[in-house]
Amino acid sequence: MKVVSRSGDDLAYYSQLFQIPRVLIEDANPAITGGVLPNGMEVQIPGYIVQEESRLDIDFAEIALQYHLPIDGILLLNQEGQKPFSVPVRVMNPVIVTDKPYEYQSLLDDLDILSCHYPFIKVESIGRSVLGKELLEVRIGQGEKIIHYNGSFHANEWITSAVLMKWLNDFLLAVTNDRTLCGMDCMPFYRDMTISMVPMVNPDGVDLVLKGRRRQRGSLMF
Repeated sequence: MKVVSRSGDDLAYYSQLFQIPRVLIEDANPAITGGVLPNGMEVQIPGYIVQEESRLDIDFAEIALQYHLPIDGILLLNQEGQKPFSVPVRVMNPVIVTDKPYEYQSLLDDLDILSCHYPFIKVESIGRSVLGKELLEVRIGQGEKIIHYNGSFHANEWITSAVLMKWLNDFLLAVTNDRTLCGMDCMPFYRDMTISMVPMVNPDGVDLVLKGRRRQRGSLMF
C-alpha cells in the first residue's frame, strides 16, 4: 500500500499508526533516509492493501472501528476527500496459492504478488537457464549471517519450489502481523540474519516435467 506523506510525518509515526515494525517500513523505502518527511512523498506501507468503499455517508469513527484502525490511518489515505473512499486493510492471510503444479510462470506471478504486498523483500536475477529463463533470488533481512534455501534442483522436485514459496508467504505474514511461525518469533531472524532463497534452480526441467515438450516455430522448446 502506498500513502502520501504530510508535512511533519515520519516513518516512526507510520510504524506506530499501522502497527508495522519500523525496520520493515524503512527497508520498503530505501530512498528515504529518515527524519521528518516533506509533504507529498509516496511511502510504501508493507502488509496492507487499499480497499475502496462506495458508500456516500462516511463516518470516520465508524470506519475506524470496523477496520480496527486509528482514524488518522484513514485520513492519511483520503487527504483530498477523493472518491471512492479508500480504507487501509491489513493483510492477514496468504496472498499466493501454492497447492498446484508449480511451474515457472507460477513462480514469476507469485514473486510479483509478494513484492507488491511486502516491498521490503528483494528479488534479483542471478543468471539465466539454458533456455533463457531468469534465475531469481529472494533476499529478506538485515543480518550478516546468511542462510540459503533453494528448490527444484531436479525437475521432478518441483514441489520443493511450492513448499519454499508457501514458507516465504508464511514468514512475511508473521513479521508483519507479530505472529510466531512454528512457535518462533520471526523478527529477531529478520534483524540478525539474511535469508537468501532461490526457489527454482532448474526452471527448464520443471516446465518440461509439468508441461511436456512442444515445437514452436521449428525449434524444440520446453
